[in-house]
Amino acid sequence: MSPILDNILFFATCGVYLVASVIFVAYLVGGKTSERVTRHAPRLVMVGAALHATSIIVSSVVLHVCPIEGVHFALSVASMLACVVFLALRTRFRVDVVGAFVAPLALTFLLASRFVPTEPPKPIKSALLPFHILANLLGVAFFTLAFAAACAYLLQERRLKQKKLEGMSKRLPPLESLDKAEHRFLLAGFPLLTIGMITGTMWARGVELGSATEIARAAFGYVSWLLFAAVLLLRAAAGWRGRRAAYGTIAGFGFTVLVMVVYAWRTADPANAVAAL
Repeated sequence: MSPILDNILFFATCGVYLVASVIFVAYLVGGKTSERVTRHAPRLVMVGAALHATSIIVSSVVLHVCPIEGVHFALSVASMLACVVFLALRTRFRVDVVGAFVAPLALTFLLASRFVPTEPPKPIKSALLPFHILANLLGVAFFTLAFAAACAYLLQERRLKQKKLEGMSKRLPPLESLDKAEHRFLLAGFPLLTIGMITGTMWARGVELGSATEIARAAFGYVSWLLFAAVLLLRAAAGWRGRRAAYGTIAGFGFTVLVMVVYAWRTADPANAVAAL
């Protein structure tokens, strides 16, 4: 299979995500984008996700790396899964406009995946590794949506406090819907993150990894877990909702991104590619 097809699919996916992002954002900020045009944005995300999945499959065939085991696919798969989850749940939670955050994030993650080396790592025989990576990727997908809902909540709250009731405020979902969506996405992602941390810790002990970057990556991962746990616990025990929960979710997602940054930087050195997972 020619790498040319892989490149065509990659750039086509980027193009579709870009167009969807422009339409979503133009509608959100009150441009001249009509309701009729905006209805096509989720469909474009669907097309982009389909192209994205096809690109992942083709890339795995070209590079002979399983998508859930190869370093190169981590960010790409996570962004594709975020789009799939958004498409599956957008109607239920009435958060179509959250696509204005999801589509750009998906495009950013996809482009960032190209900075990760395409050389496949040496195979590692571990039954835990696929579960570790798959749980983390699904968790990142849900946390991406929780982050998007939290950002939309803070934006909507600020506009309502400023009594700006026209334009963007009418396009964003109600605060209650955004808060509920953020909480549900966290509830779905937190068990996956927990599974990823447990299996990652067990696997890391088995291969005796302990470099500075690995310790930093683990530390960021534990901090993100603690932040998400605190948001969920305080919501249940102390009634944390709204702005405080949104800030906690954004902070937790920030540390999750730091984990991925360290993950990608760690694999930039071919000698360390095996240990990065």
